[in-house]
Amino acid sequence: MANTMKLQIITPMRTILDVEVESVILTTTEGEMGVLYDHEPVVTLLAYKDITYTQEGTKKKATTLGGFAEITKDRITILTDASELADEIDLERAKKAKERAEKRLASKDGDIDHVRAEIALRKAIARINLREKL
Repeated sequence: MANTMKLQIITPMRTILDVEVESVILTTTEGEMGVLYDHEPVVTLLAYKDITYTQEGTKKKATTLGGFAEITKDRITILTDASELADEIDLERAKKAKERAEKRLASKDGDIDHVRAEIALRKAIARINLREKL
C-alpha cells in the first residue's frame, strides 16, 4: 500500500475536504504540480482551476478558486477563497453566472466593478470546466 497524505481544503466559510489521499495534482499559477507522499516542503499560489486527488485508488476533483497550498512531507493544506467538490457544482447555475459576468464586463456602465466581474467570470469558468470533465 502506498503512503498517504492528509489533504485539507479550507475556505473562510467551511472545511471542504479533510481526507487521506495517495496523490494530488494541483493547478498552480505556474502550471500543474503533482504531489506524492514525502514531497519537499513548498508553498505555492493556486490558479482558478481544479485539483485532482486520488483517494483509495479513485480519482476525484474539486475546484480551487485562488488561494495557496502549503505542502509538507505528509500534508497538503489548501487555503482558498472558495472551493467545491465536483458533484456539488450546479452546471446551469455556473453557466448563468458566466453569462452575467460576461455582460457586466462588456457593459460601458461606469458603475460596474470590473475586477469583481472578472473574478466572477474566472470562478464560473473553473466550475463549468470541472463539471463538464465528469
